[in-house]
Amino acid sequence: MSAWTHVAATVRIDDLRFSDDQTIPDWDEIFGKECLFHSPSEVWDDCEKHPEKYLPCGSEGTLRKTAWINPDSHAVAAYTVTIFGDLRDYDSPDKIIEWFKKKVDPSKIGIRQAVITATNCYETKTWTYEW
Repeated sequence: MSAWTHVAATVRIDDLRFSDDQTIPDWDEIFGKECLFHSPSEVWDDCEKHPEKYLPCGSEGTLRKTAWINPDSHAVAAYTVTIFGDLRDYDSPDKIIEWFKKKVDPSKIGIRQAVITATNCYETKTWTYEW
C-alpha cells in the first residue's frame, strides 16, 4: 500500500511594479521546478541528481505550482503562488513544512501572507508565516 502526503499552500507576494511589462519573478528559481508523471526521462534524471532545484517529489512526480499576477500593476499585493498536490510514497508532512519555510524567505521575496497544510493518513500539519 502506498503512503500519500497531500499538500495545499498559498503565498501572497508584495512587489512594487511600475509598469505592466516589468519582469515577473522566476517562480522555478524561487520555489522549484515541476517534474510530473509524464515528464521526459531527462527531467526525471535531473530531478534525481538535483532535488534542491525541484518542488518536493514523490514516486509519481513533484507538487504543482501556479502563479496569479494581479492585473492592477499599481497594487502592492502583486502575485499569489499556490503549491499543491499529492505525493505518492512521501510520508512526511514535517519535511514538506520545513521545505516551505525555507522557500518563504523574506530576504528573497516580499511575503504578505503564506500558509501550508500537509497531511497523510496519520497527521495533519499546518504552518502560517508570521512577520
